Amino acid sequence: MEKVISSKNTYIRLLGYLKPYWYKSVIILILAALSTYIAVLPIQILGIAVDEIKIADKYLKNTQTDRDDILPDKTDAYEQKSAIPLSKPLLTASQYIHTHWFKSYNATIITLLFLAVSFIFMNATSGSIMVVHGFISSELGQRLTYDLRNQLYGHIQQLPLAYFENNKTGNIMSRLMNDVNSLEQAIVGPIITFITDMFKFGWIIYFCVRLDWQLTGIALIVCPFISICTYNFGKRIRRNFRSLRDKTAELNSLIQDNISGIKVIAGFAKETEELERFKKRNYENYNLNIRILRLASTLRPVIDFITEIGAVVVICLGGYKVMQGQLSVGTFVIFFPYLQMMYGPITGLTRFYNQVQRAIVSTERVFEVLDTPSDIKDRPDAVDLPLVNGVVEFRHVNFMYNQGTEVLTDINITARPGQMIALVGPSGSGKTTLTKLIPRFYDPTKGDIYIDGYDIKHVKLHSLRKQMAMVLQDTFLFNDTIKSNIAYARSDAPDKEIKSAAIAANAHDFIATLPNGYDSMIGERGVKLSGGQKQRIAIARAILANPRILILDEATSSVDTETEQLIQKAIYRLVENRTTFVIAHRLSTILHADLIVVLDKGRIAETGLHHELLANGGLYKKLFEMQFSTQEKTKPEIPGTEIEKTEASVTQEQIIDLNDSTQHTKWS
Repeated sequence: MEKVISSKNTYIRLLGYLKPYWYKSVIILILAALSTYIAVLPIQILGIAVDEIKIADKYLKNTQTDRDDILPDKTDAYEQKSAIPLSKPLLTASQYIHTHWFKSYNATIITLLFLAVSFIFMNATSGSIMVVHGFISSELGQRLTYDLRNQLYGHIQQLPLAYFENNKTGNIMSRLMNDVNSLEQAIVGPIITFITDMFKFGWIIYFCVRLDWQLTGIALIVCPFISICTYNFGKRIRRNFRSLRDKTAELNSLIQDNISGIKVIAGFAKETEELERFKKRNYENYNLNIRILRLASTLRPVIDFITEIGAVVVICLGGYKVMQGQLSVGTFVIFFPYLQMMYGPITGLTRFYNQVQRAIVSTERVFEVLDTPSDIKDRPDAVDLPLVNGVVEFRHVNFMYNQGTEVLTDINITARPGQMIALVGPSGSGKTTLTKLIPRFYDPTKGDIYIDGYDIKHVKLHSLRKQMAMVLQDTFLFNDTIKSNIAYARSDAPDKEIKSAAIAANAHDFIATLPNGYDSMIGERGVKLSGGQKQRIAIARAILANPRILILDEATSSVDTETEQLIQKAIYRLVENRTTFVIAHRLSTILHADLIVVLDKGRIAETGLHHELLANGGLYKKLFEMQFSTQEKTKPEIPGTEIEKTEASVTQEQIIDLNDSTQHTKWS
C-alpha cells in the first residue's frame, strides 16, 4: 500500500480536481483581486487625513502672517503627499463637494468628513465582496471533498478481495474519511487564503513602490530568510505528519477491531489488556502531535523575529527621510501599516506551507488507494452475460495468492444446470478459494472458467454476479430492517414477494413475532438476531434474488438441531433447479449431491457420489469416518447396519435411497 509519491506531482494532481469548476475558480480569483485592492486603500485615507491635519495646523499657527507667505509651504506639502495614489482623486472630490454644496463650511472639516465616509465605504465594500468570495469558496471546497470521496469510495468498491484481506478496515476508513476531510480543511481553505494574501501582497508592493521604492527594497530583504526557515521547518513537519497519519490509521483499526470484538473481549475478561493496548497507541499519537506542535510553535517566533528586524530598519530609515523632508508624515504613516500588511502574507505563507504539508500527506494516502490497480475489472471488449442455464466449467484451473504457494492445481469440474456440486476436503484444501473464482473475486493464474460457454473473463462483472447468490457460514447483514436485508438483491421487490421468500426460508414465523415485524431493525451485522435467524434471512435474500448459480458455505454447523432442520428445509427449496456449489463441513448434508469433489492440497483427490466414494475407501471415507467417530463420542450407539451407524443423522428413507446404487437421487 505504501508508495512514494512526488509532492509536486501530488499537488498538481490535486489541483486537477478544480478543472470541472474552472468558472468558479475564475470568479474566486476576480473577487479576491477586487476585494484585496479595495482593502488596502483605506490605509491611504489615513495618510491623506494626517497630511491635511498637519497642513491645517501649520496654517492656524501662522494666522498672523500674510496668507501668501504660507502658500509655498502648503504647496510643498501637497507635492509631498502627491505620492499617495488616492490623494489627488479624493482631495479633488472633497474640494468639489465643498465648492458646490458646503461652501460656507470649513474646507478642512469637509475634507476630513469626506475621507471618513470614504474610509467606511471602502471597508464595507471590501467586506461585502469577501462575504460573497467566502460563500463561493466554501461551496467549492465542499464540492471537491464530495467528488474526491465519491471517486475514492467507487474505486474501493472495485478493488479485489485481496486488497481487503491485506489491509485493515480501520486504515481504509481513515483514508476515506479523515484524509479526505483534511484535504478540504488543509488544502482548499488555505489555498483560498493564500491566493487572497498573494493578491494583497502584490497590491501592497505596488503601492509601496509608488510611495518609496528604497524603503520597499529594504523591507523585502528579509523575504529570502523567511523562505529558508519555512522550507527547512516544512520538511521536518511533513515527515512527522506522515507518521501521525499512519499512527492514526492504526489507532482507528484498533478501535474498529475492539468494538467489533467486544463480546470476545468481555468473554475473556481482556478489558484491561485492551485498554493498555489502546493507551500505547494513543500515546504514540500524542507524542507525534506534541512534536508537530513544537515545530510549528518554534517556526512562528523565528519568522516574527526576522520580520521585526526588517520593520525596525524601515522605521529608522523612514523616520530619517521624514526629518529630512524627503517623505511626508502622511506617507510614512501609510508605509508602516503597509509594511505590516506586507509581512502578513509572507508569514501567512509559512502557515500555508505547513498546512499544505499536512494535506500533502493526506493526499498521498488517498492517491495510494486510487492508484492501487483493480486486477478484477471489465475488459474493453467485455460483453453482457445473457440469462444463463447454469453450465459451469473449470478447465485446467490453477490459482495462487500473490505469487506464493499454489492453492489450486489443475482443477477440472463441469456442473450441469440444476446440479449440486459438493466440495469436500480438509481445512486449507482450497474449497473456499475455488468458489471465489466463480463470481471473479479472483482470476485463475492459469486455466479458464466458463458459464454457458462464455469465458467469465470476457463478460461484464455486473452481468456475471447478477446471476449468482451466496449464502455463507459467516452471514453478513446490514444495520437496517429485516425487509431491507431480504430485498438487498432486489430493492424494488414488492412486499408480497419479500414475504414469500421469508416463508420459503422458514423465517416468516420468527419475523412475525418481532414488535415491528419486517420493519424491525436488526443492529450492526444482525446482532439482534440469533445465528439461525440470520442464516434464514440470508437464505430468504438468496431466494428473492432468484439466481441461476448458487454458492453455499455450509450454514448449519453452529446451530441447534431444530434450527438446523429449519435451515435445511429452506436450503432444499433454495437449491431447487439451480446450479449449486456447496462447501460441506457436515458430510451428512451433501449425501444427495449430484457430484462430490474431494480436494486435498489444492488438487482433486477423487470425485463421485456418496456411496461410490465410501466404496472407494479413499480420502472421503477417511473424512467421513473421522466425523462419525467424533459424533459417536457424544451420542449413544444406535444398533443397526454400518450405514445406519455412519449416517445416524439421516432418515431411514434416505438410507434406502443410498443403498440403491443404481438410483441417482436429487434434492427435492
